Amino acid sequence: MEKNIKNIVFDLGGVSIDHDFNRAVSGLQKAGFTHVKEQIQAFDREGIFQKFELGEMSSDEFRAAVRENTHMALTDEEVDSLWSSMLLEIPREKLELILDLRSKYKVYLLSNTNAIHWDYVCKHAFDYQGLRVEDYFDETFLSFEMHLGKPDKAIFEKMLQDANLLPEETLFIDDSEANCKAATEVGIHAHHY
Repeated sequence: MEKNIKNIVFDLGGVSIDHDFNRAVSGLQKAGFTHVKEQIQAFDREGIFQKFELGEMSSDEFRAAVRENTHMALTDEEVDSLWSSMLLEIPREKLELILDLRSKYKVYLLSNTNAIHWDYVCKHAFDYQGLRVEDYFDETFLSFEMHLGKPDKAIFEKMLQDANLLPEETLFIDDSEANCKAATEVGIHAHHY
């Protein structure tokens, strides 16, 4: 690792937590949501998944939109379960690594995520040895709270500003090449995981 690195920023899905995108797609398709894959993968701000991830739609509005697209009277819990089925686990080794890194670096989380997934992750993924998400990261930066999303350079600039970080002292780890490229464009070191 570069000698001048003082801060490490992790992505959530695909880096910290294992996920299987197709589990959620399959579950929502079985519930009657016919074009779910295309909508999730769309990069415009018009789809319900993008609006939800950018905090432009509440959890209740998202659930109502899923019900409308499935034409089923799904409960809130059923919608949340279908949507969160893509989230698997954070391997214990990763949790221990993050905790170990916190003794040497400032450690942050920067994620394109939504309120339902974040609630799920906080309750189920970071509960190792009685710890909570706050025990792993100095600060979390979440797209639905910031109303910004990767790979928009603005989300990186806002994180740097809010956490008072220097880009040249910061390493960003993400599973998206586009997100890594955007980070490097603002001077952050990036590793494509």
